[in-house]
Amino acid sequence: MAPESRIVYVDNDSIVLAHARALLTSTPQGATAYLDADLHEPDKILQAAGQTLDFNKPAALMLLGILGHVGDYDEARSIVKQLLDALPSGSYLALNDGTAIVNKERVEEAQRLYNQSGAVPYHPRSPQQIAGFFEGLELLEPGVVSCSRWRPEPAGPDGGLPAEVDMFGGVGRKP
Repeated sequence: MAPESRIVYVDNDSIVLAHARALLTSTPQGATAYLDADLHEPDKILQAAGQTLDFNKPAALMLLGILGHVGDYDEARSIVKQLLDALPSGSYLALNDGTAIVNKERVEEAQRLYNQSGAVPYHPRSPQQIAGFFEGLELLEPGVVSCSRWRPEPAGPDGGLPAEVDMFGGVGRKP
């Protein structure tokens, strides 16, 4: 839809990166890059992303379901701040992460089993903590809510809303 876009995808999973090499392609007007990097290394991400992105132009930073892998909340906020500080005014942050609000017992049990599986542990956060990532930004409506409430479409013939989910997020604009 926007062939002139410049996109940088960051991951540290070798299987995901193999798919990226096969599927993420550039156009003559734009560019797509993929970085083998860890979110704990924002300096490395910014340096490599700067080869594709123009940090003098507004951009969108999308952190979708990833910050829960940073166990320490203050560290996670520091990473988000460092990434946002590199972006100019008019840039956006789109962010969502897991909570244990809607289906508390089921989510907590599933999370316990997941974290014991040997996978990179994930730490659900409260909606208030997720909102903290947007500090200093103009938060767009409807704010930090269950992702099923962000721009919801009718779920079926009765026009009802999708069920609430334990992923909360929002979008903020850098003034």
